Amino acid sequence: MKNYFYFFLLLLTNVALSQEPNPESNSASINGTLANQFDYVIQKSNNFQEFKVFKHDYLLLLKKNSLDSVGRIKNELVSLKSQFSNHTSIVAQLKDTLKAINEELTTLKKAQDNVSLFGSPMSKTNYNIVMWGIVIVLFLILIVFLFQLKSAKAIAHEVKNNVKKIEEEFEDYKHKALEKEQKLGRQLQDEINKHKYFK
Repeated sequence: MKNYFYFFLLLLTNVALSQEPNPESNSASINGTLANQFDYVIQKSNNFQEFKVFKHDYLLLLKKNSLDSVGRIKNELVSLKSQFSNHTSIVAQLKDTLKAINEELTTLKKAQDNVSLFGSPMSKTNYNIVMWGIVIVLFLILIVFLFQLKSAKAIAHEVKNNVKKIEEEFEDYKHKALEKEQKLGRQLQDEINKHKYFK
């Protein structure tokens, strides 16, 4: 008997619900987000003991809207995956490009920091050391050459003075020898004259 009573109540509820307007015609009220649509269907449901009685048309429409939303989300997910894949390949290309640019930059820095000396590459620091070493060696050679030149000049001046003294001594010796020769010639002539006179 109790089962018949429940069956009777269920039949009355279905009859009452079937007299409500079709949700297709009332689609404006079941639009919105899925949460709003669920709230609307729950609000329009009837209570039967501890159960809720929902209109079949509302549930079908809610199912259709839910499946449409899930399908749209799946399509968006596929699109996002495709975009992510494209972005991943672009990022990989950019990484390769960045690596090539960094390698080229390293090569340019090495070329900028290196100088070719006698056909072999050398860092600017070593090049500066070598060039300053050459300059210092040449400067030392110049100083040694100048000292030797000064010494040679002093020696030449001393030799010139010695030659001048020797020439003066030679002139003096020549003059004395000439005087001595003239004196001896006069003595000889005097002796010759004496011998002629005594004869």
